[in-house]
Amino acid sequence: MLIKNFLSLLAAATISVALLSGTPKALAAETTQPGTAPDEGTVEAPLAPDATDQTGPIVPAPAAKPQKPQLATVETGASRWNGRKLRHPRGGGFPQAVMRWANLAKAIMREKKIPKRYLRGVLAQIQQESSGNPFAVNNWDINARKGTPSKGLLQIIAPTYRAHAKPGHRQLKYQTVPYTNLWASMEYVLERYGMKKFRSWNRGYNHGY
Repeated sequence: MLIKNFLSLLAAATISVALLSGTPKALAAETTQPGTAPDEGTVEAPLAPDATDQTGPIVPAPAAKPQKPQLATVETGASRWNGRKLRHPRGGGFPQAVMRWANLAKAIMREKKIPKRYLRGVLAQIQQESSGNPFAVNNWDINARKGTPSKGLLQIIAPTYRAHAKPGHRQLKYQTVPYTNLWASMEYVLERYGMKKFRSWNRGYNHGY
């Protein structure tokens, strides 16, 4: 009986030693502290590629398309001229009261396909007719005596305005609106005189038309 108990104790001790000396590698891997070398049997996972590492060619962004010039409307008013300095055909500069209409006149000329080189001639005619005052009314010439005084920036009379006004703007309330006044006046000049009148204005021959 003593021998049998001794053998049982010896067998239990042998099993305990085997368990202690045979710790699984998975357990060892779990207990490895950060910064220590991994066990020889441990396989490290590959590093994920850096998302910001672009080895391909860098394609430049497409250039922005140039915007089309804005068209003028009846709401378009005076504005500051930011283009090159314009000189009166007879010499010297234009007063600010006239220059403030340069952007509007240029926009209407573009709309009517009048070359922009004639802009200074148009401004000279505005200076001659109204001094840049959109509410100017001529109450002393023959048209005034007939009851149809010339009005606005380019001093157009009511019958001429109606006959050459932009469609949809023939009412006389638009006669002194800067946009429609210039539009109808330029339409009249083109129809009656052609481009030669703008060339004449550009040479400084600014008189009634």
